[in-house]
Amino acid sequence: MSLESKLLGRRKIKPWGVAALSAVSVGLPTVPAFAENSFGPYYIATCAACAAIASFFTLHTSSKRVETERSSVLEHALEPLSCLMGKILVDPAEFEERRDTVLKRLVETAAELAHADAASALYWLTVEDTELHLAFANEQAVQRHFQDKFSRGAEKDSFLVEAALSVAGRSVHDVRKDPDRGRIYVADDCRSAVFMPVRAGGVQQGLLMIQARKPGHIPNNFRDDKRFKTIVHLIGAVREMKKPDSALRASVPGQNKPPVNDPEGTSS
Repeated sequence: MSLESKLLGRRKIKPWGVAALSAVSVGLPTVPAFAENSFGPYYIATCAACAAIASFFTLHTSSKRVETERSSVLEHALEPLSCLMGKILVDPAEFEERRDTVLKRLVETAAELAHADAASALYWLTVEDTELHLAFANEQAVQRHFQDKFSRGAEKDSFLVEAALSVAGRSVHDVRKDPDRGRIYVADDCRSAVFMPVRAGGVQQGLLMIQARKPGHIPNNFRDDKRFKTIVHLIGAVREMKKPDSALRASVPGQNKPPVNDPEGTSS
């Protein structure tokens, strides 16, 4: 697990909560002094206000740090993936293997963007749009026994098929408090989740599912995070890539040149 994803695992504390706690912690010790007229009320008010302001700005800075770290996760993932994506269409014999490598890494990156504890899995829709079949999963999803298939008909299965066919998907802050808790599929001990449809050119392809153990570990606004959306769009685009025709490659200028020895390139 990368350093950035570990940092993303830090639990967020509400700014107002820490601000109030700081105000109380500074204010209470001075109450006896105030009772003895050792300090005036303005001293106590100023001390508490300063603590509250300091705490708020500390948390604000922490939030900015998380944003920076999340961008770093995406940057570190896309650099090697962009190199590998450039090789996908070069050798038809290795097309499927390289495409699967890219898709699996994109699924893992989506989880890293969400939370260090997050499990992620990608499901493809069948042609009839009635079933979802597991295609790729990260290590956490395997450990939590994510289901391999969902079929329209069963209540929780239908919820996921509907999410795959939707436009915006679905966020779950805490499944136990969600009005649809009886319909939402969650894996072992998971409480928060996001279900994001994967599309390309307006065509529904499948569902990216990310879940974490504690409420709020995957915040509701994560679904609208541009970095997360970038990963989802890339999954759809890579899925639509077609295997190159060997006969056509021979007529493309430069395609018959021997490969360049690139020690910094990503191996397949």
